[in-house]
Amino acid sequence: MTLKIWLTADANFFTILDDYNKSEFFQEMEKRTGVHIEFEVPPSGEETTAYNLMISSGELPDMICMPTLYPDGMDAAIDDGYYLDLTPYLDTYLYNYNQVRQSDPRFMKDSVTDSGRVAYIGILNTEPQGPWVGMQIRQDWLDELGLETPVTYDDLENVLTQFKEKKGCYAPLALSANGNYAFGEMAAGFGTTGDFINKDGTVVAGFATDEWRAYLTKMHDWYTKGLIDPDFMTNSAFFVDTELATTEQSGVWYSMYTMASLYEASVPGMVVKALPGPKMNKDDTTHIRIPDTYMAAGGLAISADSEHKELAMQWMDYLFTEEGAALANYGIEGKTFNYAEDGSIEYTDEIMNNSEGLTITQALITKALVPSQIPSHYDWTRELVVVAEKDIESYDIWAADDHLDDWVMPTGLSLTREENVEFASSYTDIQTYVKEASNQFISGVLDVSGADWDEYIKTLEGMNLARCVELKQAGLDRYLER
Repeated sequence: MTLKIWLTADANFFTILDDYNKSEFFQEMEKRTGVHIEFEVPPSGEETTAYNLMISSGELPDMICMPTLYPDGMDAAIDDGYYLDLTPYLDTYLYNYNQVRQSDPRFMKDSVTDSGRVAYIGILNTEPQGPWVGMQIRQDWLDELGLETPVTYDDLENVLTQFKEKKGCYAPLALSANGNYAFGEMAAGFGTTGDFINKDGTVVAGFATDEWRAYLTKMHDWYTKGLIDPDFMTNSAFFVDTELATTEQSGVWYSMYTMASLYEASVPGMVVKALPGPKMNKDDTTHIRIPDTYMAAGGLAISADSEHKELAMQWMDYLFTEEGAALANYGIEGKTFNYAEDGSIEYTDEIMNNSEGLTITQALITKALVPSQIPSHYDWTRELVVVAEKDIESYDIWAADDHLDDWVMPTGLSLTREENVEFASSYTDIQTYVKEASNQFISGVLDVSGADWDEYIKTLEGMNLARCVELKQAGLDRYLER
């Protein structure tokens, strides 16, 4: 049998091979299941457009990855006849998936819609993944200058000043274009961020609070002192502009834990270490950072019109059996990995010293399942084999006991079709305005201490911010009741 699947292009995979069917994983899956997969791969960077065209055509493949691209929510995707409601099949064709799903209450909450239906098969982690991104600092500079790791904003200001004066940094702190960082770590010490936050079940627009004003005041002060990258408004990248780190123009930035070794390889003597977000006072606890991940982003829906829906579910369910999950995570036993006496995984030279010249990462994504795409019972720790021990410690540093994630909005929260339409009509413009105004407050174009702030709040109120908060609150209330 042949099943069709809509699957986005993994950039790393397609630098090595030009067809998913050349992956040893998919070849082995075909041997084990008797199912051949025909891939529909949209052009890189055009995934949303391609998805919308596919939906509007009404001609869907058997399986669809990135199912949350459906704009009106998962319940609507079922009601509109695009996605199969998987709920009736959880004890039959999706038995193994359901067994894993029921093993953790967070899986149960995040894998259903507000109406209690299962709209797609999710990527369920074998263990939660802590924060994989956060602030980093030049530890070698701290040691050279006799400085302690900064804990408070005052500590960090002193460190940045030393980096500027004694190391000649052009951009001591590399801030992102939103005036903060992607998951709000820089402003977390003020108890806010430039997005919605969940304070004990109550939705708060963090960017319209006195705390956000205080944060912008601090950033403006640092900007005038030359402690922030003067071009931060143009840094639209998720992480730091790599050149700022490798040309030693910055001493504190934001990046993924695996990037530290790459920076160090570019500069002799450089030592990069994870840095928790700063706090107002040493003994404070912050509540905003990248949250621990139990159910990873991604997933796969089954087309409601598929003539082979039962087979598609069985094919997917195999990846949640012990045997199928091992294939997805590590490849073929005896070829790419073996089990040690204690049950741990030992990779063979096929992965660790590949004769084709592949790196460990490249070998894994071509001989096992490409991550964050097709669901499985996913062992994210497989990537740690290529990460230096000191960089793995980043997880513990960013997720220290005084740096929590309990004010972050749940990733599984959803709005109804009507709420989505109404919310998007206002919030898209609000996001743009908040970003522009926040940057202007930091740079001094607008006066954060005067009437400009009052005008900013008044403008947000006129953009239906209160209604956006109500809609988010409705979604949060339903999520908490799941």
